[in-house]
Amino acid sequence: MSIDLSQLSVEELNAVIANAQQLIKAKRKTSIKQARAKIEQMAADLGITVEELLAAKVDAKAPSEKVRKKVEPRYHNPANQAETWTGRGKQPRWLASQLSSGKQLADFLI
Repeated sequence: MSIDLSQLSVEELNAVIANAQQLIKAKRKTSIKQARAKIEQMAADLGITVEELLAAKVDAKAPSEKVRKKVEPRYHNPANQAETWTGRGKQPRWLASQLSSGKQLADFLI
């Protein structure tokens, strides 16, 4: 559906725009009313109110709340016993520098 607007004056085009904006607002309100009615009907079918439905927090990601077990360190810096590494993730600088100087990873086991 195309409407030829090229023959309209500026004032007429502005009037068309204003009428279109009013029509958009009216259609949006109608859509919202229809959606609300559907939601109210669904809530009524479940025996709850819309307020109860919106207030309820149902977390779909409940399994992601697992508690991670802390991993014990497997390697330590002989020069500073407080510096440790679990063997996961990026190697700490102290370990990388020692390995680059020729030492083996087994030398740092706890």
